[in-house]
Amino acid sequence: MLCLIIIYVNQGKLTMLRKIGNENMTEGLSTISHKVSNSNPSLRILCEEFLISRSHNSESTQKTYGRLIRNHIAPHYDSFNSVDAMTMSRLGHIIIMPILNKGMNSTASAVISLLIMIMNYATLAHEDVSFKNIRNLAKIVNMKKKDEYETPQRAMVNKNIGKNIQYIFRVFSARHPKNKQVNNLLLLSFYLCLRQSEILSIKVKDVSFKRHNLHIAKTKTIKKAGFDIPMCPILEELLVEIIASCPGSPDDYIFTNRNKGKLHTSTLECYLIKTELRGIQTAHGIRAIFSTWASRNNKDSLTSECVLTHKTWNRVQELYNRDLSSYLYNKRKKLMKEWITYVHDLIKTKDN
Repeated sequence: MLCLIIIYVNQGKLTMLRKIGNENMTEGLSTISHKVSNSNPSLRILCEEFLISRSHNSESTQKTYGRLIRNHIAPHYDSFNSVDAMTMSRLGHIIIMPILNKGMNSTASAVISLLIMIMNYATLAHEDVSFKNIRNLAKIVNMKKKDEYETPQRAMVNKNIGKNIQYIFRVFSARHPKNKQVNNLLLLSFYLCLRQSEILSIKVKDVSFKRHNLHIAKTKTIKKAGFDIPMCPILEELLVEIIASCPGSPDDYIFTNRNKGKLHTSTLECYLIKTELRGIQTAHGIRAIFSTWASRNNKDSLTSECVLTHKTWNRVQELYNRDLSSYLYNKRKKLMKEWITYVHDLIKTKDN
């Protein structure tokens, strides 16, 4: 891609801006030249300049930036007509707090990261613009560091786990009766006990009914060889139903959005928030339900941790116990079949 470095002469000084791709070069050049002359730009101008400067990013990344700006930053443009109005305190309380009040913590963290990038870009593109304490934006709204943005992963694991599971499915299906995809996503989350990012990364080609095996290319803790999951008849029946609604190509994801792309990892979380389960049950908390069930039924702790893709052993243990190289595949097969049958019978009883 041809690149152009725009040099703007301002009071005898040369201000070098970021590289802009040749796509819409004429329009981008006139837009940037017009806006940089403004020594006190508004938040709207900074956001537009930032999007133009990111033209070299992938299409999906540009769409994400545009969506976050359009949905969460653009509605507050009138409150930030100058650089002086863009203090960290005002940005936090006017833009971030409404998102947090809706329970969208992951979205709030994404908007904070985007605002920091926009502020950093502004200090490069505008000679007289500077922002102090940009990194403290999360602290302004009492949010912790990025790794702790998510709310505590709570699960409804009281004395009777079975009644809790039935309650979750009853409330969820009553609130979203026509959305078959998210109901299947909830059920598959219970069956597999994987993280949402891992479930939503499954493609049609990863499911092998011949070998009765489901392959996860990469998990949070296992990134090289991948992770093989044994399938029982109940799980296979569900996957057949899910794949039947897929676009058809082996490279397609089993769960897709309207554009036949990959679903966002917070999809199930957002649908749970819309029900009575808000603040009680999270998508990640489903894993905690399985772990508690395994503990209360005296299941092998190492096997249950393998189901959750937790690597709790060291290199020496893996050298001596050869089954650990396959993450206790045979033991997991037996445990997962028992767990899936347990959940299936609970849901079947609920339906009856």
